[in-house]
Amino acid sequence: MYIVPSSTAYNVSRKLASIFSCNVSGVVRKRFPDNEMYLKIIDDVNGEDVLLVGNTRSDSDIVEYLLLLDAIKEEDPKSITAVVPFFGYARQHMRYNNGEPVSSKVFTKAINQYADRIITVELHNEQTLDYSDIPFTNIKIINPIYNYFKNKNIDFVMSPDDGGYERVKLMAAKLGIPAYYIDKKRIDSTTVKMILPEEDYGDKNILLLDDIISTGGTIMKASNMLRRSGAKNIYACAIHGVFANNSNEKIEKYVNELAVTDTIETKYSNITVADEIAASLKSKISI
Repeated sequence: MYIVPSSTAYNVSRKLASIFSCNVSGVVRKRFPDNEMYLKIIDDVNGEDVLLVGNTRSDSDIVEYLLLLDAIKEEDPKSITAVVPFFGYARQHMRYNNGEPVSSKVFTKAINQYADRIITVELHNEQTLDYSDIPFTNIKIINPIYNYFKNKNIDFVMSPDDGGYERVKLMAAKLGIPAYYIDKKRIDSTTVKMILPEEDYGDKNILLLDDIISTGGTIMKASNMLRRSGAKNIYACAIHGVFANNSNEKIEKYVNELAVTDTIETKYSNITVADEIAASLKSKISI
């Protein structure tokens, strides 16, 4: 078996290679004078089970991923598994207004042309799974986050909104503590009111858990509210740390610790998803 890493997933690729005791293929990358991307897989993957590990966060990431898929396919491997820890463009999983594309469908269908299966982590919405004609597995990440926070004396687990409440309840059940969510009420097109649950937050350790931290506005506002309510330590955690516009630097001022998984590799990626991906793969590939 070979792992082919995109430029967005070296750490997860190396961890998977260690778990499976397999090789990580080298990839030549360069840009032509007109800035078009050139890629070449160095190792011979003919007849091998191949994992292509990479994200589709940006336009460049998507081009790289699709080109690598084609490069692998041209070598006639035994199988191709598209491992996409962060499946970007998944927020547009349905048509909200006339004239819009369904971006998660577009990229799912594109991957379908090359891969035998897709594995991703915590999709924004599982409707994306329905667009695939090949097996598409969406891994839920609970245990690695639990293991990271289990010794930090957390008193409450809280979701910044009701949409993430099910995830928070699962985490709270493992930790044996209460779960809450912040009630968000839209006042007008530009104003959102956030209301904390009625609880005593004095001298408490709070884990704020979400699927994605992008601009960080909700996390910062929630942390500020909890701090004013007397919380002792506030831990902010997400599956995917997008950190648009360097929002991580702002968030750090509001929380005691910021931790995310390595679906997107940053200095805050203290929690790995490699073991969960490996467990899913073992049931699908003869290793």
